[in-house]
Amino acid sequence: MERNPVPNGRRAVDVGLILAAAVVMIAGTRVLTLDSTPPGPGGWLLLVTAALLLWFRRASPTLVLVGTIVVGLVYDALDNPGAFYTVAIVIAVFTAAAQGFRWVAVGGIAAATAAFVMFDVLWDTGHRYNPEGVLWFAGWLLAAMLLGEVARSRADYVAASEERARQEERGRQEEALRREGEERMRIARELHDILAHSISIITVQAGVAAHHLDTNPDETRQALQVVRETGKKALRELRSSLGVLRADDAAPPRSPTPGLADLDELVADTENTGLQVRLKRIGDLDMVPPDVGLAVYRVVQEGLTNVTRHAEATEAEVTIERRRGELLLRVDDDGNGTLGTPPPGLGITGMRERLGTLGGTLKVGPRPIGGFRLEGRVPLEEPE
Repeated sequence: MERNPVPNGRRAVDVGLILAAAVVMIAGTRVLTLDSTPPGPGGWLLLVTAALLLWFRRASPTLVLVGTIVVGLVYDALDNPGAFYTVAIVIAVFTAAAQGFRWVAVGGIAAATAAFVMFDVLWDTGHRYNPEGVLWFAGWLLAAMLLGEVARSRADYVAASEERARQEERGRQEEALRREGEERMRIARELHDILAHSISIITVQAGVAAHHLDTNPDETRQALQVVRETGKKALRELRSSLGVLRADDAAPPRSPTPGLADLDELVADTENTGLQVRLKRIGDLDMVPPDVGLAVYRVVQEGLTNVTRHAEATEAEVTIERRRGELLLRVDDDGNGTLGTPPPGLGITGMRERLGTLGGTLKVGPRPIGGFRLEGRVPLEEPE
């Protein structure tokens, strides 16, 4: 099997090699024959022909090796003087080995050596090879093959290194895309939690305002104030969540990431809808990691939103408890024990995925004594 031709960009190297081989064979032969008869026109033509055959060495290394050996045998059989006609054969052996045709090179060495000796012994023509000359000739060809093997190994190493570099670059790009996708999912969950909770409160308060618009202006004014404050808070949180999408030279978002310390404000906002909420903190919650605090805050936020929208409850209890090796969160209500018309929306799935990214779990379902319970657990590393 022959290799495909090389790109045109490497043809300059081939042209230079052909010229160099021709010069070496012609000049070397001329120097060796200063005191004797030089080759005739046919001999010079054979030397040039052997050099020109090297033009095809990359595309057809086997045919070029056979061709240079045949030209060399003809040159030798015609009793042309000099030994530089073997330069083209040496280059052809090197090329075959460098391109991975090891056994072609070995066969070429054996065939060339045997053929030149045969011409000398059987037909009493050629350069009258003695054993020392045969060894020198075979040695040069063997050295050319070994150099070709080294060149091929180096080329394979470079190609493998380039392929590893390409694979690593593809891996980095895929990792960047994966992280980008995860960040988009995180932002989507943030937006869902913020909007669902805020719109739920705004909807309830708008209903209160509409109900008391004519009969109780103070109640209407208070409800509209809650709508206004809830909207402003939602805008602040939206800007904070979308801050990662800003340009690199833009100012960073000013709003801090919510956490366990913000649960009191969350409970107060929820109570504006008329739902009575009790918040219980158990254990040391000061050293909870920020990512865990954010996840717990969002799950509680989504849980309270579901209570106000679907459960028809009057009371709810939020429990945050730090136990050894885990953080427990629970949202209980005294409502109808459902999340509304099944199947539930993406809120439960989002909460479960949010805790799952931290190695946590989420369970939801009706309580035996009535109402509904949302319970999540997140593993924590305990200080040594």
